[in-house]
Amino acid sequence: MSRRVLLLGGLLMDRYLLTKAYPQRGQDALITRQFQRPGGCPFNVAVTLQGLGVEPLLWSALSDDEMGRELSRALDARGLSREAVYPLPGGDTGYCVIVLDEEGERTFFTYRGCEGHFDAGRAGALLGEIEMVYVTGIYLLYPEWSRLAVAFIEELAGAGVPVLLDPGPLVLEMEPELLRRVVFAADFITPSTDEVGAMEAALGIEGLVRRVLAHGARAVLETRGSAGAVVHTMAGAVEVPAYPAGVVDTTGTGDSFAAGFMAGYLAHGDIWAAAREGSACGSLTAEAMGPHRVFGWAEVRERMGV
Repeated sequence: MSRRVLLLGGLLMDRYLLTKAYPQRGQDALITRQFQRPGGCPFNVAVTLQGLGVEPLLWSALSDDEMGRELSRALDARGLSREAVYPLPGGDTGYCVIVLDEEGERTFFTYRGCEGHFDAGRAGALLGEIEMVYVTGIYLLYPEWSRLAVAFIEELAGAGVPVLLDPGPLVLEMEPELLRRVVFAADFITPSTDEVGAMEAALGIEGLVRRVLAHGARAVLETRGSAGAVVHTMAGAVEVPAYPAGVVDTTGTGDSFAAGFMAGYLAHGDIWAAAREGSACGSLTAEAMGPHRVFGWAEVRERMGV
């Protein structure tokens, strides 16, 4: 593997609760199964990138608590680099409770832990060693450390490293100034349609897609779930199909989309082709229980029918 992508967002544990249907507020529902898996958006992205021949470089503090030790074992089991993973003894490992119903839809409850810690002294050594950087919006939710991380992201962007921002659903919880800085530093943004509206509300900006493209972003890839995606560039908007999938769990499909897009873009530089490859990756991930799935280019091309 020669291409390296830096993944900013931290390592979390995903705690799954399976139920037939999500209860109404204040009511009860039976849990039919429970389990936990290493996760967090960057870990999910890393699994897809690794399968597609791109070297993921996870940036994260890692606690020595029970979940932190399990995450550490997962890194070793997957052969993921620890170069930008560093210990933070005594910290809490963050986690996400995922309530998954029988239709494959999920609801999240996220607890922030030490994964958001940013040691600026470690960042300089990475400059010049990476070809792209991925940022998940949750990285903007740590008051003590997010400003340091955003300054590093701006430094990378200023050095010509392409930045992809996946804003996530917690946009309205972010400090608007930090969100604005990352949005306008990004070359690519992969929001859902709902997240586009949330960013416009958070930043007080109408026509956000048009504004960021005019500012210099290369593309906004607006994801629409089972309806596919729309790739917005200065040349116009192009629809990207959603490939048929036997949906089991939609957790991590957006992460896999972003990873497939980055891998494709780094391979050939074609934004629209890379978006189609990302869409195929998302559909493959939706067919497995859990937040990520291992597959390679052969499965992606088979899904695309090429």
